[in-house]
Amino acid sequence: MEADKILNEIIAIEPNNLFLQYIASRIQDPDYRGLHISQHNRYDLDRLTRILTGVYDIVGNNIFRIPLGDDTGKHESGCDEYYKVVTNVNNEAGVGTINSLKKNFFVDFQQMGLLDRFDKKSNSIPLDKRGHVYYARLTDRSIRLVVTDSITEKYRIFTDSLDALFANEITNIAQTLYYSKYKDDAIGILEFMLILSDDRPYITEDKINLIDSFRILKRWQQDRAVALIKQYCNPRKLVGNKRMQRDFGNWKNESQQIFTLLKNTVYFDITQNSLRLNTGRYGIFAAAQVKQRSLGAKQEYFKKHCLKKIINFELHHVIPFSSARNKVEFKLIDNWKNLIYLMQKKHAEITRKGDRNIVMYATKEHIYFDDFYKNRIVAQNGKDVTYEGQLSAAMEKYNREILKEIFGYPK
Repeated sequence: MEADKILNEIIAIEPNNLFLQYIASRIQDPDYRGLHISQHNRYDLDRLTRILTGVYDIVGNNIFRIPLGDDTGKHESGCDEYYKVVTNVNNEAGVGTINSLKKNFFVDFQQMGLLDRFDKKSNSIPLDKRGHVYYARLTDRSIRLVVTDSITEKYRIFTDSLDALFANEITNIAQTLYYSKYKDDAIGILEFMLILSDDRPYITEDKINLIDSFRILKRWQQDRAVALIKQYCNPRKLVGNKRMQRDFGNWKNESQQIFTLLKNTVYFDITQNSLRLNTGRYGIFAAAQVKQRSLGAKQEYFKKHCLKKIINFELHHVIPFSSARNKVEFKLIDNWKNLIYLMQKKHAEITRKGDRNIVMYATKEHIYFDDFYKNRIVAQNGKDVTYEGQLSAAMEKYNREILKEIFGYPK
Protein backbone atom coordinates (compact mmCIF):
# COMPACT_ATOMS: atom_id res chain seq x y z
CA MET A 1 0.00 0.00 0.00
CA GLU A 2 1.14 3.56 -0.72
CA ALA A 3 0.61 4.60 2.91
CA ASP A 4 2.91 1.83 4.19
CA LYS A 5 5.51 2.80 1.60
CA ILE A 6 5.52 6.40 2.87
CA LEU A 7 5.90 5.27 6.48
CA ASN A 8 8.85 3.07 5.55
CA GLU A 9 10.45 5.93 3.65
CA ILE A 10 10.16 8.19 6.70
CA ILE A 11 12.04 5.72 8.89
CA ALA A 12 14.57 4.99 6.12
CA ILE A 13 15.80 8.61 6.20
CA GLU A 14 17.78 7.65 9.33
CA PRO A 15 16.72 4.19 10.56
CA ASN A 16 17.85 4.57 14.19
CA ASN A 17 16.46 8.08 14.67
CA LEU A 18 13.97 8.25 17.56
CA PHE A 19 11.93 11.13 16.12
CA LEU A 20 11.41 9.43 12.76
CA GLN A 21 10.23 6.22 14.43
CA TYR A 22 7.93 8.23 16.68
CA ILE A 23 6.36 10.37 13.97
CA ALA A 24 5.79 7.37 11.69
CA SER A 25 3.80 5.83 14.55
CA ARG A 26 2.00 9.03 15.59
CA ILE A 27 0.54 9.87 12.19
CA GLN A 28 -1.13 6.46 12.12
CA ASP A 29 -3.04 7.27 15.31
CA PRO A 30 -6.64 8.48 14.76
CA ASP A 31 -5.86 11.21 17.33
CA TYR A 32 -2.64 12.18 15.56
CA ARG A 33 -3.24 15.92 16.01
CA GLY A 34 -3.04 15.69 19.81
CA LEU A 35 -3.72 19.06 21.44
CA HIS A 36 -6.33 20.73 19.27
CA ILE A 37 -9.06 23.34 19.40
CA SER A 38 -11.45 22.39 16.62
CA GLN A 39 -14.24 21.77 19.13
CA HIS A 40 -13.64 25.09 20.85
CA ASN A 41 -14.31 28.69 19.98
CA ARG A 42 -11.30 30.86 19.14
CA TYR A 43 -10.35 33.14 22.02
CA ASP A 44 -7.83 35.81 22.74
CA LEU A 45 -7.72 37.87 25.92
CA ASP A 46 -9.59 40.83 24.48
CA ARG A 47 -12.35 38.76 22.90
CA LEU A 48 -12.89 36.64 26.00
CA THR A 49 -13.05 39.76 28.19
CA ARG A 50 -15.60 41.37 25.88
CA ILE A 51 -17.85 38.29 25.91
CA LEU A 52 -17.77 38.01 29.69
CA THR A 53 -18.37 41.76 30.04
CA GLY A 54 -21.45 41.34 27.87
CA VAL A 55 -22.75 38.76 30.35
CA TYR A 56 -21.66 40.59 33.50
CA ASP A 57 -23.26 43.90 32.53
CA ILE A 58 -26.68 42.22 32.48
CA VAL A 59 -26.58 39.66 35.31
CA GLY A 60 -23.57 40.56 37.46
CA ASN A 61 -22.78 37.68 39.82
CA ASN A 62 -26.40 36.49 39.97
CA ILE A 63 -27.74 33.16 38.79
CA PHE A 64 -29.86 33.43 35.63
CA ARG A 65 -32.25 31.18 33.71
CA ILE A 66 -31.27 29.58 30.39
CA PRO A 67 -33.80 28.41 27.75
CA LEU A 68 -33.91 24.65 27.28
CA GLY A 69 -34.90 24.33 23.64
CA ASP A 70 -33.36 25.48 20.38
CA ASP A 71 -34.14 28.94 19.07
CA THR A 72 -37.40 28.87 17.08
CA GLY A 73 -38.00 32.61 17.13
CA LYS A 74 -40.17 32.39 20.25
CA HIS A 75 -38.69 33.47 23.57
CA GLU A 76 -39.03 30.98 26.42
CA SER A 77 -40.82 32.24 29.52
CA GLY A 78 -38.58 33.23 32.43
CA CYS A 79 -35.45 33.67 30.31
CA ASP A 80 -35.64 37.40 29.63
CA GLU A 81 -32.22 38.07 31.18
CA TYR A 82 -30.60 35.44 28.96
CA TYR A 83 -31.96 37.03 25.79
CA LYS A 84 -30.64 40.41 26.99
CA VAL A 85 -27.27 38.74 27.60
CA VAL A 86 -27.19 37.43 24.00
CA THR A 87 -27.91 40.90 22.63
CA ASN A 88 -25.31 42.54 24.87
CA VAL A 89 -22.61 39.97 24.04
CA ASN A 90 -23.23 40.67 20.37
CA ASN A 91 -22.86 44.40 21.01
CA GLU A 92 -19.67 43.96 23.03
CA ALA A 93 -17.91 41.17 21.10
CA GLY A 94 -19.79 40.69 17.83
CA VAL A 95 -20.35 36.96 18.48
CA GLY A 96 -22.98 34.63 19.90
CA THR A 97 -26.49 33.52 19.07
CA ILE A 98 -29.23 32.22 21.36
CA ASN A 99 -28.07 28.67 20.61
CA SER A 100 -24.29 29.12 20.32
CA LEU A 101 -23.89 31.07 23.55
CA LYS A 102 -25.42 28.33 25.72
CA LYS A 103 -24.30 25.30 23.68
CA ASN A 104 -20.75 26.31 22.75
CA PHE A 105 -19.46 29.27 24.71
CA PHE A 106 -20.99 28.34 28.06
CA VAL A 107 -19.68 24.76 27.80
CA ASP A 108 -16.17 26.11 27.20
CA PHE A 109 -16.57 28.66 29.98
CA GLN A 110 -17.45 25.96 32.49
CA GLN A 111 -14.35 23.99 31.44
CA MET A 112 -12.33 27.19 31.85
CA GLY A 113 -13.64 27.83 35.36
CA LEU A 114 -15.46 30.97 34.24
CA LEU A 115 -19.07 29.80 34.53
CA ASP A 116 -21.09 27.41 36.69
CA ARG A 117 -24.13 25.62 35.22
CA PHE A 118 -27.05 24.22 37.25
CA ASP A 119 -29.93 21.79 36.89
CA LYS A 120 -33.65 22.41 37.56
CA LYS A 121 -33.11 22.24 41.34
CA SER A 122 -30.14 24.63 41.16
CA ASN A 123 -27.67 21.81 41.80
CA SER A 124 -24.31 22.31 40.13
CA ILE A 125 -23.75 20.16 37.03
CA PRO A 126 -20.19 18.68 37.10
CA LEU A 127 -18.06 18.82 33.98
CA ASP A 128 -18.15 15.06 33.52
CA LYS A 129 -21.94 14.81 33.83
CA ARG A 130 -24.59 15.51 31.21
CA GLY A 131 -28.04 16.89 31.90
CA HIS A 132 -30.49 19.66 31.15
CA VAL A 133 -29.06 23.06 32.04
CA TYR A 134 -31.61 25.44 33.57
CA TYR A 135 -29.40 28.09 35.15
CA ALA A 136 -25.92 29.60 34.92
CA ARG A 137 -23.77 32.03 36.89
CA LEU A 138 -20.39 33.69 36.34
CA THR A 139 -17.64 32.54 38.70
CA ASP A 140 -15.39 34.75 40.80
CA ARG A 141 -12.62 34.14 38.25
CA SER A 142 -14.82 35.54 35.49
CA ILE A 143 -15.73 38.62 37.45
CA ARG A 144 -12.10 39.31 38.39
CA LEU A 145 -11.17 39.19 34.70
CA VAL A 146 -13.90 41.70 33.85
CA VAL A 147 -13.34 44.20 36.65
CA THR A 148 -9.57 44.19 37.25
CA ASP A 149 -7.51 47.06 35.85
CA SER A 150 -4.28 45.07 36.16
CA ILE A 151 -3.10 43.70 32.81
CA THR A 152 -0.83 41.28 34.67
CA GLU A 153 -3.82 39.91 36.58
CA LYS A 154 -5.78 39.61 33.33
CA TYR A 155 -2.96 37.61 31.75
CA ARG A 156 -2.78 35.32 34.78
CA ILE A 157 -6.53 34.66 34.76
CA PHE A 158 -6.45 34.05 31.01
CA THR A 159 -3.57 31.58 31.48
CA ASP A 160 -5.51 29.73 34.19
CA SER A 161 -8.60 29.58 31.97
CA LEU A 162 -6.82 28.30 28.87
CA ASP A 163 -4.93 25.77 30.95
CA ALA A 164 -8.24 24.39 32.21
CA LEU A 165 -9.67 24.38 28.67
CA PHE A 166 -6.71 22.38 27.38
CA ALA A 167 -6.69 20.00 30.37
CA ASN A 168 -3.48 21.58 31.75
CA GLU A 169 -1.44 20.79 28.64
CA ILE A 170 -0.23 24.42 28.53
CA THR A 171 1.29 24.02 31.98
CA ASN A 172 2.73 20.65 30.94
CA ILE A 173 4.46 22.21 27.93
CA ALA A 174 5.85 25.06 30.06
CA GLN A 175 7.12 22.62 32.67
CA THR A 176 8.63 20.32 30.05
CA LEU A 177 10.65 23.20 28.57
CA TYR A 178 11.50 24.76 31.91
CA TYR A 179 13.18 21.58 33.16
CA SER A 180 15.09 21.04 29.92
CA LYS A 181 18.08 22.47 28.10
CA TYR A 182 15.60 24.30 25.84
CA LYS A 183 14.38 26.66 28.56
CA ASP A 184 16.16 29.56 26.82
CA ASP A 185 15.66 28.35 23.23
CA ALA A 186 13.01 29.07 20.63
CA ILE A 187 10.86 26.08 19.65
CA GLY A 188 9.79 26.13 16.01
CA ILE A 189 6.19 25.74 14.88
CA LEU A 190 7.00 22.33 13.34
CA GLU A 191 8.61 21.12 16.57
CA PHE A 192 5.52 22.23 18.46
CA MET A 193 3.17 20.65 15.95
CA LEU A 194 5.02 17.36 15.47
CA ILE A 195 6.18 16.83 19.08
CA LEU A 196 4.95 19.19 21.82
CA SER A 197 1.31 19.07 20.72
CA ASP A 198 1.12 15.35 21.51
CA ASP A 199 -1.15 15.19 24.58
CA ARG A 200 -0.81 11.48 25.30
CA PRO A 201 0.43 11.30 28.92
CA TYR A 202 3.05 8.62 28.31
CA ILE A 203 4.78 10.80 25.69
CA THR A 204 5.46 13.74 28.05
CA GLU A 205 8.75 12.43 29.43
CA ASP A 206 10.07 11.72 25.92
CA LYS A 207 9.37 15.10 24.33
CA ILE A 208 12.80 16.61 24.99
CA ASN A 209 14.51 13.49 23.64
CA LEU A 210 12.31 13.74 20.56
CA ILE A 211 13.28 17.39 20.01
CA ASP A 212 16.92 16.34 20.40
CA SER A 213 16.41 13.61 17.83
CA PHE A 214 14.67 15.95 15.39
CA ARG A 215 17.47 18.53 15.67
CA ILE A 216 20.17 15.91 15.13
CA LEU A 217 18.81 15.34 11.64
CA LYS A 218 20.48 17.29 8.87
CA ARG A 219 18.39 20.02 7.31
CA TRP A 220 17.73 18.00 4.15
CA GLN A 221 16.62 15.06 6.31
CA GLN A 222 14.20 17.26 8.23
CA ASP A 223 12.81 18.67 4.99
CA ARG A 224 12.47 15.18 3.52
CA ALA A 225 10.66 13.94 6.63
CA VAL A 226 8.22 16.87 6.58
CA ALA A 227 7.56 16.35 2.86
CA LEU A 228 6.72 12.68 3.47
CA ILE A 229 4.52 13.55 6.46
CA LYS A 230 2.63 16.00 4.21
CA GLN A 231 2.28 13.27 1.61
CA TYR A 232 0.90 10.82 4.18
CA CYS A 233 -1.37 13.47 5.70
CA ASN A 234 -2.99 14.40 2.41
CA PRO A 235 -6.79 14.17 2.77
CA ARG A 236 -7.10 13.38 -0.93
CA LYS A 237 -4.81 10.37 -0.75
CA LEU A 238 -6.35 8.28 2.03
CA VAL A 239 -9.86 7.17 1.13
CA GLY A 240 -12.37 4.86 2.80
CA ASN A 241 -12.65 4.95 6.60
CA LYS A 242 -13.03 8.58 7.64
CA ARG A 243 -10.98 7.95 10.78
CA MET A 244 -8.02 7.32 8.49
CA GLN A 245 -8.23 10.78 6.92
CA ARG A 246 -5.23 13.01 7.65
CA ASP A 247 -4.79 16.70 6.87
CA PHE A 248 -1.34 18.27 7.32
CA GLY A 249 -2.56 21.77 6.43
CA ASN A 250 -5.38 21.64 8.97
CA TRP A 251 -2.98 20.26 11.60
CA LYS A 252 -0.46 23.06 11.07
CA ASN A 253 -3.16 25.73 10.95
CA GLU A 254 -4.47 24.48 14.28
CA SER A 255 -0.98 24.71 15.80
CA GLN A 256 -0.76 28.31 14.60
CA GLN A 257 -4.17 28.99 16.17
CA ILE A 258 -2.87 27.60 19.45
CA PHE A 259 0.16 29.90 19.16
CA THR A 260 -2.29 32.81 18.89
CA LEU A 261 -3.91 31.74 22.14
CA LEU A 262 -0.61 31.18 23.95
CA LYS A 263 0.55 34.68 23.04
CA ASN A 264 -1.85 36.03 25.69
CA THR A 265 -0.68 33.75 28.49
CA VAL A 266 2.01 34.49 31.07
CA TYR A 267 4.09 31.49 29.99
CA PHE A 268 5.28 32.16 26.47
CA ASP A 269 6.78 34.70 24.12
CA ILE A 270 5.30 33.86 20.72
CA THR A 271 6.15 34.84 17.17
CA GLN A 272 4.40 33.50 14.08
CA ASN A 273 6.81 30.58 13.78
CA SER A 274 8.36 30.04 17.23
CA LEU A 275 7.69 29.79 20.95
CA ARG A 276 9.92 30.32 23.96
CA LEU A 277 9.46 30.64 27.71
CA ASN A 278 8.54 34.19 28.63
CA THR A 279 11.09 36.22 30.56
CA GLY A 280 9.48 39.53 29.63
CA ARG A 281 7.53 42.03 31.68
CA TYR A 282 4.49 39.80 32.14
CA GLY A 283 6.32 36.48 32.21
CA ILE A 284 7.04 34.36 35.24
CA PHE A 285 10.33 32.84 34.03
CA ALA A 286 12.91 35.36 35.21
CA ALA A 287 16.34 35.04 33.65
CA ALA A 288 17.84 34.67 37.13
CA GLN A 289 15.43 31.85 37.91
CA VAL A 290 16.12 29.69 34.91
CA LYS A 291 19.87 29.42 35.42
CA GLN A 292 21.19 25.88 35.22
CA ARG A 293 20.92 24.30 38.65
CA SER A 294 22.76 21.23 39.89
CA LEU A 295 19.53 19.75 41.24
CA GLY A 296 16.09 20.78 39.92
CA ALA A 297 12.86 20.31 41.87
CA LYS A 298 12.01 17.11 40.00
CA GLN A 299 15.42 15.56 40.60
CA GLU A 300 15.33 16.64 44.22
CA TYR A 301 11.94 14.97 44.70
CA PHE A 302 13.35 11.62 43.52
CA LYS A 303 16.39 12.04 45.76
CA LYS A 304 14.40 12.98 48.88
CA HIS A 305 11.93 10.13 48.39
CA CYS A 306 14.60 7.61 47.34
CA LEU A 307 12.73 6.89 44.11
CA LYS A 308 13.51 5.98 40.53
CA LYS A 309 11.23 6.54 37.56
CA ILE A 310 8.27 4.15 37.36
CA ILE A 311 6.35 3.32 34.18
CA ASN A 312 2.84 4.85 34.14
CA PHE A 313 3.65 7.32 36.93
CA GLU A 314 3.97 11.10 36.52
CA LEU A 315 5.14 13.97 38.71
CA HIS A 316 2.32 16.35 39.57
CA HIS A 317 2.53 19.88 40.99
CA VAL A 318 -0.09 19.94 43.76
CA ILE A 319 -0.41 23.71 43.29
CA PRO A 320 0.11 24.25 39.55
CA PHE A 321 2.46 26.68 37.83
CA SER A 322 -0.53 28.60 36.50
CA SER A 323 -1.39 29.74 40.04
CA ALA A 324 1.72 31.95 40.16
CA ARG A 325 1.02 35.66 39.71
CA ASN A 326 4.66 36.70 39.86
CA LYS A 327 8.19 35.34 39.94
CA VAL A 328 8.27 34.98 43.74
CA GLU A 329 5.16 32.79 43.76
CA PHE A 330 6.53 30.79 40.85
CA LYS A 331 9.65 30.02 42.88
CA LEU A 332 7.50 28.82 45.79
CA ILE A 333 5.61 26.46 43.49
CA ASP A 334 8.80 25.17 41.90
CA ASN A 335 9.79 23.15 44.97
CA TRP A 336 10.07 19.40 45.55
CA LYS A 337 7.68 19.65 48.51
CA ASN A 338 4.96 20.76 46.06
CA LEU A 339 5.47 17.67 43.89
CA ILE A 340 3.87 14.23 44.17
CA TYR A 341 4.47 11.12 42.05
CA LEU A 342 1.08 9.88 40.85
CA MET A 343 -0.10 7.00 38.73
CA GLN A 344 -1.32 8.30 35.35
CA LYS A 345 -4.96 7.39 36.04
CA LYS A 346 -4.95 9.25 39.35
CA HIS A 347 -3.19 12.20 37.74
CA ALA A 348 -5.87 12.26 35.02
CA GLU A 349 -8.58 12.22 37.72
CA ILE A 350 -7.14 15.42 39.21
CA THR A 351 -6.78 16.98 35.76
CA ARG A 352 -10.44 16.27 34.96
CA LYS A 353 -11.38 18.31 38.02
CA GLY A 354 -9.58 21.32 36.56
CA ASP A 355 -6.62 21.07 38.99
CA ARG A 356 -8.82 22.53 41.73
CA ASN A 357 -7.82 19.90 44.32
CA ILE A 358 -4.83 21.77 45.72
CA VAL A 359 -5.38 21.47 49.49
CA MET A 360 -3.27 18.47 50.47
CA TYR A 361 -3.62 16.33 53.59
CA ALA A 362 -0.82 13.78 53.91
CA THR A 363 -0.31 10.70 56.06
CA LYS A 364 2.16 7.87 55.66
CA GLU A 365 -0.52 5.78 53.94
CA HIS A 366 -2.63 8.26 51.94
CA ILE A 367 -2.61 11.64 50.24
CA TYR A 368 -5.93 13.52 50.21
CA PHE A 369 -6.43 16.27 47.64
CA ASP A 370 -9.32 18.64 48.49
CA ASP A 371 -10.66 21.65 46.63
CA PHE A 372 -11.77 24.72 48.58
CA TYR A 373 -15.26 23.20 48.87
CA LYS A 374 -14.04 19.94 50.51
CA ASN A 375 -14.50 17.78 47.40
CA ARG A 376 -11.86 15.08 47.81
CA ILE A 377 -9.62 12.85 45.71
CA VAL A 378 -7.78 10.07 47.58
CA ALA A 379 -4.48 8.45 46.56
CA GLN A 380 -3.06 5.40 48.36
CA ASN A 381 0.69 5.21 48.91
CA GLY A 382 2.20 2.30 47.00
CA LYS A 383 -0.78 2.05 44.67
CA ASP A 384 -1.97 5.41 43.24
CA VAL A 385 1.00 7.40 44.49
CA THR A 386 4.48 6.75 45.80
CA TYR A 387 6.39 8.84 48.35
CA GLU A 388 8.43 8.54 51.55
CA GLY A 389 5.83 8.45 54.33
CA GLN A 390 8.19 10.13 56.82
CA LEU A 391 8.09 13.28 54.65
CA SER A 392 4.29 13.57 54.61
CA ALA A 393 4.13 16.12 57.45
CA ALA A 394 6.71 18.37 55.78
CA MET A 395 4.84 18.21 52.47
CA GLU A 396 1.51 19.09 54.09
CA LYS A 397 3.09 21.97 56.05
CA TYR A 398 4.64 23.40 52.87
CA ASN A 399 1.32 23.06 51.04
CA ARG A 400 -0.34 25.26 53.69
CA GLU A 401 2.43 27.83 53.42
CA ILE A 402 1.92 28.21 49.65
CA LEU A 403 -1.87 28.25 49.97
CA LYS A 404 -1.65 31.05 52.51
CA GLU A 405 0.85 33.05 50.42
CA ILE A 406 -0.92 32.76 47.06
CA PHE A 407 -4.61 32.20 47.90
CA GLY A 408 -4.91 33.59 51.42
CA TYR A 409 -6.07 30.10 52.47
CA PRO A 410 -7.05 29.11 55.08
CA LYS A 411 -8.95 32.37 55.53
